[in-house]
Amino acid sequence: MTARSGAWTFATVGMGLAIAGAIGTAVVRYLSPAPMRAAFGFGEAAMLGYLISGLTWASIGALLVIRRPENAVGWLMVLIGVGYALSQLSVALTFAFAAEGTAQGERLAQIAGWVTVVLQLVGIFQLAIGFIFPTGHAQSSGWARLIRLFWAFAGVFVVISLFQPGGLQLIPAVQNPFGFGPDLRGDQPIAPILTLFSLIIIPSLGLSMVSRYRAAGRVERQQLKWFVLALSLSAIGLGIALLEAIVSRPANGIGLTVYVFAGAVVPVAIGVAILRYRLFEIDRIISRTIAYAVITAVLASVFIGAVLLGSALLGQLAEGQTLAYAGSTLLVFALFGPMRRRAQSAVDRRFDRAHYDSIRTVDSLSVRLRGDVDLGRVEDDVLDVVARTLHPARAVLWLRPAVRRPQRPS
Repeated sequence: MTARSGAWTFATVGMGLAIAGAIGTAVVRYLSPAPMRAAFGFGEAAMLGYLISGLTWASIGALLVIRRPENAVGWLMVLIGVGYALSQLSVALTFAFAAEGTAQGERLAQIAGWVTVVLQLVGIFQLAIGFIFPTGHAQSSGWARLIRLFWAFAGVFVVISLFQPGGLQLIPAVQNPFGFGPDLRGDQPIAPILTLFSLIIIPSLGLSMVSRYRAAGRVERQQLKWFVLALSLSAIGLGIALLEAIVSRPANGIGLTVYVFAGAVVPVAIGVAILRYRLFEIDRIISRTIAYAVITAVLASVFIGAVLLGSALLGQLAEGQTLAYAGSTLLVFALFGPMRRRAQSAVDRRFDRAHYDSIRTVDSLSVRLRGDVDLGRVEDDVLDVVARTLHPARAVLWLRPAVRRPQRPS
């Protein structure tokens, strides 16, 4: 079997398993809509998010395996997608078996829950992708040794997660059927050694991407920007989920749902980066994201301050509260346009300098052309602006010659 045919087989089988996991989950939940007992407020919305995320990872990963079979990133993405999709089928079976209320049902629920933990552990591959993105291999021999250390830590993480006695790592209401030895968690929701794993690996992952970015060329830097932006959105979702788990006991699942759906952006960004589709638009996306985040924060502060001030001044009136909200809304609406333009210009100067400079260059050219009648200077100006803003390999300007109208005989 050739490497390309093996890539086609792997991609096809992986995509088929992900689709089968999604369909199977829907069927099991339809036939047995049992109550869910997973951690972090897991519910129907989070399950849907995991299925969408799994299908996204698997489909884009399959495309990369076919188009770039030499890049290990695509192969890992397919495994992640299959794991996420099939884990929802196994967790649906866990709830269905547990709902039977029999000894045999409880035993089957424990086995299905254990399989869920196995399948969810493919999330470790996401960390591995961070060390080899976008080329599919380590950037140096030193980083290759660190990746081998990462896999050693990952092995310890997997063993503890699968054989920790007591409640399963992700489904604490179900006992681990294969657990043995001491309970390393104590009173904590997760074993301290697993927390130590995170404290070592996450900073190493960040350092790896910073090191690769500093040594990378122009194209690879753009690829890393796509990846980091998507990871940042996923990290924000994870932070919301963790905050909800700490503040709300039990968690209502909103944070977990936000995290799962935000995580589906990561495979999309990886696909764009590796296939280089509209790759150089990332600077504009980053500048727009930052600008709108700043505008949202400022306008929200203005709105809250205006409401509080208006309520204090108009509190004696019968409709004082309503007038305060209406006035604050009108104020925010009036400020949005000017603030958006000023914030976008300020952010573009820092994060999308090429776009900012190109706009200024084109504006300067349009001013000069209004009073310039020398075609030679016009041609030089236009070609110079095109070269500085679009960076073409070659540029030629064609000017249509003036057409002389024949004079009518007198």
